[in-house]
Amino acid sequence: MKNKKILAILTISAIVSAAATGCSFGGDEPEEQVVVTETPAPEATATPTPEPTIAPDVQDSTYTSSNGAVSIKLPDATWSNKADEADMLSFESPEQGKILILHGQGEEDMSSAMLPDTQDLAVALEQASDLAEGTDFEIQDYTASDVEGVGVYSYTVKYTDASKSGGYVYAIHKIYKSSDEYYNICGSVVDEASYAGVKAAVDSFGIAGESSLKAAAPVQSSDSADGSTEGSTDGSTDGTQSAGTDSASSGDGSSDGTITNSGGFTQEQLTDTNQTRTIYRNSDGHPLVITPDGNGNWVDFDGNTYRFVNNEDVYDQNDVDYYWHGEGADVYYMPVE
Repeated sequence: MKNKKILAILTISAIVSAAATGCSFGGDEPEEQVVVTETPAPEATATPTPEPTIAPDVQDSTYTSSNGAVSIKLPDATWSNKADEADMLSFESPEQGKILILHGQGEEDMSSAMLPDTQDLAVALEQASDLAEGTDFEIQDYTASDVEGVGVYSYTVKYTDASKSGGYVYAIHKIYKSSDEYYNICGSVVDEASYAGVKAAVDSFGIAGESSLKAAAPVQSSDSADGSTEGSTDGSTDGTQSAGTDSASSGDGSSDGTITNSGGFTQEQLTDTNQTRTIYRNSDGHPLVITPDGNGNWVDFDGNTYRFVNNEDVYDQNDVDYYWHGEGADVYYMPVE
């Protein structure tokens, strides 16, 4: 029995030894093993979705309300509609401001609306926001007129401290009012550079639908881009600058084309681009002199307004494009040989 047990143990040992040799656990040195590491294929980098760049003034920015009742020409393509309801329209530009249009009709609306049809009431409405006249704000350019029985009231509020006025430096108001209907338009402006564009937008408001106010605010037709029609870019019908600058372009009235005057500007004004600038119409290179009017606007001698969208591109109140080379009025009045 003992011999059988020893034989069984020897047999098991032989089997284990043979198995170990087959898996290279013993015997000759194993051949060198080459370990191949697979390099994972790089994941394709997702192409980022390009952020759209808003290009101001490259498209028609006239907005017509969803019910077709009114329209307004917004300053440029950075403005977007925020509300379009029967009695309220609102627009916003992240860096320029907001425009709000309110409409009321009927006895209830007329009795509840506070419409500043006098300058005293305009002052009172601002004072209701805990602002002091002369310290926190002033009313500028208040006008009241009657157009075929419609009261038209317009004015600008200039704020001294924007932190007290919601971040705005101007509020441009225009109101159309009859005995039973009104439209109240307000453009809130965040900086001086945006004033002219918002003012032009408020003034462009037009009524297309049936309204007792339509005669005072008809929808404005678009002027031609080349300035050849009535209401051209500089206020003349032939596309040339009239009045003061027209005489300057022909010098002192002589026929030799030599410009000998300076448009009434001092030498300092002629060379200071904060006081005078010469711009050129892109369509034909026609030059024009513009000056600041003290309200944040650049204007020509006929009172037409111009806005700078950057350090080179300029648009007039009709969105005709001009180019500024960084020159004062001195180049305009430079003698021609």
